[in-house]
Amino acid sequence: MRSYLSDVRAGLLAGVGMLAVLGGAAMAAVGERGAAEITSVDGKVLGTIALTETTAGVLFEVTLSGLTPGGHAIHVTEVGQCAGDFAGAGPIYNPLGGQHGFLSDGGPMAGNLPNVFAGADGKVKAELLSPFVTLSAQAEVSLLDADGAAIVILEKPDDHMSEPDGNAGARIACGVVTRSK
Repeated sequence: MRSYLSDVRAGLLAGVGMLAVLGGAAMAAVGERGAAEITSVDGKVLGTIALTETTAGVLFEVTLSGLTPGGHAIHVTEVGQCAGDFAGAGPIYNPLGGQHGFLSDGGPMAGNLPNVFAGADGKVKAELLSPFVTLSAQAEVSLLDADGAAIVILEKPDDHMSEPDGNAGARIACGVVTRSK
């Protein structure tokens, strides 16, 4: 297992790499907004995830209901498509070629997010921040590029290490990220 210092160093290097890809475009995008309406595999609307570009990255405001109680992985994927079993959303967003998970020596992927937890009532209310993504149209890589991006919820929590998706089970919900005002 790596030491705390190695973890910090790896995180800083990943952040520097992503800043090089994002450039000043992310800073210029501060205040830009996006949203994803999250729908289950059977077509039921479970809620929304609002995205806001901040000076520290993209803030994800998660408001969901109808999930099974407990932890659920949440990933940003490479393609803005949510049909059928959500396989069309593609793999986890990974413009720098990282490995899966916050605990992986070569991780995280840009689309890795912390787990969300549904209460006994199936509701989730959470705020997550990712410094590895942007909504900026001027950035070399953006969640709002030509093929878009989606946010996928999985049936179990992410173990933050296992390839390709943290051993989190099936994709149970999905929403395409769109620009909003």
